[in-house]
Amino acid sequence: MNATGMPDLDELKRLLRDHVQRNGLKSSSRRELVLEVFTRMGRHVTADELLRAARDSDARIGAATIYRTLRVLQDSGLVVERHFEGGASQFELVDGDHHDHLICIECKVIVEFDDDVVEQAQERLAARFGFELHSHRHELYGLCPACQKKRAAKAKRRTAD
Repeated sequence: MNATGMPDLDELKRLLRDHVQRNGLKSSSRRELVLEVFTRMGRHVTADELLRAARDSDARIGAATIYRTLRVLQDSGLVVERHFEGGASQFELVDGDHHDHLICIECKVIVEFDDDVVEQAQERLAARFGFELHSHRHELYGLCPACQKKRAAKAKRRTAD
């Protein structure tokens, strides 16, 4: 892990090369470049955002390369695809730490959080209904502080008119 809590790029490249070799795929410098760009961008990246950023490093990279690489990264367990309500698929690196998401319905900002109280409540609910939990996704949708301020200012202007 690096200082930001994300997996180290060299380790990610090694894991990718191992996956490629195990599955009889051709090694690809472009695939590693896409991984490198992805790690620089951080979390919650769309394929289009990744394509634009990758083209800054290599203008010859096409959409097909991005989508194939994202599929390989998912198959290798390095990346997970997220489908947040009302938006394009987003991808994030798997860092081993479970987290949940707060998503702004206006500006689409995503805040990651983990909370022991929430996790314990989910376990209690599952037990109450006799469920054996294997995984879960917790997504909360609302307005971030900046969008709340914008809405309040807009409402104030309307009432002043």
